[in-house]
Amino acid sequence: MFTLKDQKHPKREYEITCVDEGIFHIRVSADGTYLQTLLSRYNILKEKQADTDAALSENTVSQGRFSLTVEADGALQVAGTRAPLALHFDGYEGKPYCNKGFTLQIDLQKDERLYGLGDESRKSISRRDSVSRLDIRNIASYGPIPYIMSMNGWGMLLNCTYASIFDMDQTHPDQVTITAHKGMIDFYLFLPASGALRDILALHGKIAGNPVMLPKFAYGYTFVLNEQTNAREMLYDCLNFRREDISCDMVGLEPQWMSRHYDASVDKKFDEDRFYIPGWLPENQSGPETFFYSLRQMGFRLSLWLCQNYDLLFEEERQCGERMKKEGKEYTFEGASILDEHLACPMYMDGLTVRDQPWFEHLKKFCDNGAEAFKLDGAFQVNDHPDRLWGGKYFDDEVHNVYPVLYVKQMQEGYADYTGRRAMIYTPCVYAGTQQYAASWAGDTGGGFDTVVAMLNYGLSGHSNVTCDMDITSLEGIHYGFLSPWTQQLGWRTWNLPWFMRQEVLEAVRYYSHLRSELFPYIYSMAHLAAKTSMPLARALPLMYPDNPDYDQVANTYMFGDSLLVSVFDMNVTLPEGQWIDFFTGDVYEGGQVIRYQIPKGRGGALMVKAGSVFCTMPYQKYLHESVPEAYAIQVYPGGDASFTLCEDDGYTYDYREGKMATTVIAMENSSENGFDLVISPREGSFSGREKNESSKPSDPAIPGMGEVTGFTVRIFGGADEVTLDGKAIPARRENGFCVFDVPKELHAAGRLVYHIAR
Repeated sequence: MFTLKDQKHPKREYEITCVDEGIFHIRVSADGTYLQTLLSRYNILKEKQADTDAALSENTVSQGRFSLTVEADGALQVAGTRAPLALHFDGYEGKPYCNKGFTLQIDLQKDERLYGLGDESRKSISRRDSVSRLDIRNIASYGPIPYIMSMNGWGMLLNCTYASIFDMDQTHPDQVTITAHKGMIDFYLFLPASGALRDILALHGKIAGNPVMLPKFAYGYTFVLNEQTNAREMLYDCLNFRREDISCDMVGLEPQWMSRHYDASVDKKFDEDRFYIPGWLPENQSGPETFFYSLRQMGFRLSLWLCQNYDLLFEEERQCGERMKKEGKEYTFEGASILDEHLACPMYMDGLTVRDQPWFEHLKKFCDNGAEAFKLDGAFQVNDHPDRLWGGKYFDDEVHNVYPVLYVKQMQEGYADYTGRRAMIYTPCVYAGTQQYAASWAGDTGGGFDTVVAMLNYGLSGHSNVTCDMDITSLEGIHYGFLSPWTQQLGWRTWNLPWFMRQEVLEAVRYYSHLRSELFPYIYSMAHLAAKTSMPLARALPLMYPDNPDYDQVANTYMFGDSLLVSVFDMNVTLPEGQWIDFFTGDVYEGGQVIRYQIPKGRGGALMVKAGSVFCTMPYQKYLHESVPEAYAIQVYPGGDASFTLCEDDGYTYDYREGKMATTVIAMENSSENGFDLVISPREGSFSGREKNESSKPSDPAIPGMGEVTGFTVRIFGGADEVTLDGKAIPARRENGFCVFDVPKELHAAGRLVYHIAR
């Protein structure tokens, strides 16, 4: 940590910490006093300092190719980026700087391109010429994230929970102006050596956390039932999914599963009439006498809707105290009354919170029942609480934005501590750091085009596991819903079950549910990549093709992982440079143009494969844990060198974080007009399953292990003249425009395989 002085303002100082290569934590104080933000205090932003070559010379901090200098006028000048970068600081609305509100200005180049800010505005993925209020509000702004990044090679995360205004050069030309009415200047600056957007995101993930790896079933099809349903109707609907041959993994119950509608208390329970559980059963109520058991027999996971207004900060303070004591630091916390300033005397106004009980404690009984997912409604989260003193010490204007993050944090950590497994936690309310704990959906904004923009802006802000309430009434909505990072359809107050819809809708849901199931190895491997690097599954085109500024205006077309391109709600499809193959028809298109796409019958939009791609699929399953496939299909689309890393784990636990997973690298190499080599590397790593034992809870699943090494079926688009292995021709067959041959599991287990494909 280095302290730099401001010559223009003698009392002002700059605290610059070189956290890691290319990551700088910058705080500015008027008097040497530094306030701790709640994002830092509650360990949402995790600053683990690494050894760097940072050095201080006069008023300049240097690290690698970058240097940060406090100039004579008080500006912070950053050198080493693609273009000069200068930051200016002042008090709120020009008032004397006093750690109570601030203005932060960033000079921009004339053609500089900006991205980020999460789901604050659904107009464009380009953030220039806009003004954004970063404050969680119902519908208008579900997920404001105080993070921006520039195509000029820098990113910035504001470490502030107070509402802030990001004026992206609308008021002041060629300048970002950030203001907050409270708090102090505290932010992270990300400067990767490459300057690439994907590397800026990777640095951001080191501080704010990479996207959480959801349990395996969460990447299937989730159906949230009509809130008027009961146990019998729910089971009948689940049975119909199986009878209609629609792949579905999870069903969700809405507010009326509880005996009291919208019950935010710690005393909630199932409605005894609609979701009967025999009273004579033991505490762990998930045996054959319950509807939970029947759900599991059909392969369904259960999600429960929740709302709450609990004071989560008491638990966060307890955790904070434990961390500080481990570090040998003194910690004192005196809980105070929750104040209503309209009253003459302070009074405890919160009738919900049990101060010594973490919120998750009362949810354990539902985990015992078999709930593996929780839908956290915005409900009270989006409301202001101006008279509330959270945790006995923090007013609502400081807590409002961070509260939903604490909610998902405690849900995810609570479930993991209690079960040893990953939960599917999903919420509409998002702020900095949410992505490391939960998935999200677009709240009450439907499943139309606006949610596409929100999804892509989330991806450009480090949040990958995003979806919407899929519109099942149209083929366009179905196409988009199933080709999102995760898939959810909301019944709530409708009866839009697929078998109640017109025939073309039923057939489309069946087709796309099969397609998503078949794409699971690809989707899951891309999710692992996101969990490691923050590279989102749904990627705005500038993230993949940064050299074309026209793509800043394209939101109807996005990359879905490394190899697939999806276009939604528009027949005008933007194709980047290269060749693209229609996944549905096999037609080949030249890139570098916008085409008028003719959507095939029964489909809802375009799905293209990039020439020069290799990835894995699997046979369709009714639910993703139905069985361990005997073989994956390796889909090969010639057109250049490419590689794909197949990621496998147990699908339930966090063991993969300790390296208990398997990876298989599959590559297309030495590509030419005459053919290429297909290289299948040995599987590296392993993981084990989990069998039920005497200590298992009734709701604990048996987790299948990896088993024997999986074989492959190779499918080469466009065919091949000959396939050889070690100079010997091997049998191949032609199927629907593909050259197909098998790789037995015994052969793959023996070592690295190099097939030469002659064309």
